[in-house]
Amino acid sequence: MALAGSMGAQVKKNVNTDPYPYGNPVIRHMYTADAAPHVMPDGRVWMITSVDHENGGGYSTMHCYHAFSSSDMVNWTDHGEIFHVNDIRPKDAPASDKWAVWAPDFIYKDGKYYLYIPIRIQHGAESSQEKRKVTAYLAVAESNSLTERFKVLTPQIKETRGIDPAVFRDTDGKIYLYWGSHMAAQLKDNMYEFVGKPVKLEVDTDRFMEAIWMNKHDGKYYLSYHTKYGNKIDKNHPDDPNRKPSELAYSVGDSPMGPFKYGGVMNYELGVGVKNGPNLPGYDYVPWRLTQSNHGGIVEYHGQEYLFYHTSALSSWRQDRFQGPGTWTQRSVCIDELNYRKNGSIVPVKQTIEGVAAVKINQPAVVNLSLKQASLADGESASVSNVNLGTGYYYFSAEVSGVTAPLKIEVRTGATDGKLLGTLLVKKDGYVDTSLIDANGKQTIFLKAVGGNVQISACSFFAGNVE
Repeated sequence: MALAGSMGAQVKKNVNTDPYPYGNPVIRHMYTADAAPHVMPDGRVWMITSVDHENGGGYSTMHCYHAFSSSDMVNWTDHGEIFHVNDIRPKDAPASDKWAVWAPDFIYKDGKYYLYIPIRIQHGAESSQEKRKVTAYLAVAESNSLTERFKVLTPQIKETRGIDPAVFRDTDGKIYLYWGSHMAAQLKDNMYEFVGKPVKLEVDTDRFMEAIWMNKHDGKYYLSYHTKYGNKIDKNHPDDPNRKPSELAYSVGDSPMGPFKYGGVMNYELGVGVKNGPNLPGYDYVPWRLTQSNHGGIVEYHGQEYLFYHTSALSSWRQDRFQGPGTWTQRSVCIDELNYRKNGSIVPVKQTIEGVAAVKINQPAVVNLSLKQASLADGESASVSNVNLGTGYYYFSAEVSGVTAPLKIEVRTGATDGKLLGTLLVKKDGYVDTSLIDANGKQTIFLKAVGGNVQISACSFFAGNVE
């Protein structure tokens, strides 16, 4: 969520109703921003986004979230509004306070979906940015489905101050929450309390501003964020080296809590390097090159990682057919490929007007392991060879019995101490599932009991396709 942008004194009206002529942005019937993308148990990529107001009005008019899903990264279904600021704003809140909900994130766990919401309250009457009193903190809501409305689980997570939550589950089953000025903490099982005190992460840069996101790639932890930036862009000198640019950058660590070492730029300023698009009249760059600030989200889907970000390209089109930059607080989600060099550094994302190619999946949605039943003592493993995980499976489930105390079942490849794909956190007999990272290719799968004895049956990798 960006705190500032290039805005005119008056928002132009959206008078052009002709269809948007390009592939990016991907949502074109409304204004969306701050996308949080994740693969969900149905095998589709889902994103929950902020919504910018049709009539403008700035960040204080961000009042709701929409959910969207896709099976190919190109064609997206709008599942409608799933949360509104009035779902959490107290009825007795002062009328002069402006409540807004900014950049969200969400996660699936144990059959439920948890939505992390940054609440921003601008107190009192209109005033200058310097004198404005603002309260900002995180809340969490839950739902049984991404197509159903979320209900508030707790209206304020204790010890959170700031915006831009990001939630991440590691392969050991632990779930972490990140927010604000690179704060982080491990979540308890109830998803709204912390294990220990929040800590301020070492990110090895003074460029960090906001929009934190966690992504794991090849065993490394990539913490990305939006950078501090300088003055408005001069249309005659957009690449002025003396102006601090508005970029997405990243830092890399060996654990989800760091420390992290600065890695470089992940996404240059909006509109930089865009080919084949419309030029701002009289200039050699796209109109939205003049806007600043951004918010990134990353997802891997069947062998390719993607960066979700936003631009004012749709606003530029709807206002005056690309004659101006559009209104920054009428943003729209774009998607482009994210790639890495052999040394693990990120290749700065090539922003495109076309968007990404459609993903084609040619594999079953579910792979059932030929493990009819395994009785494992603490520390013992069962294995299944020649398991074809194709281009990727994102969740694993099992039926368990004989559970007398909480334990873990590790899902590994190659050996009992091989690569960890995910961990089932078992509390009782019955069904249990978890998300996975890097579960692809032909593998020998090892299931290892840790912390107790258990009987395992009906094991499946799922979310490998859309059923």
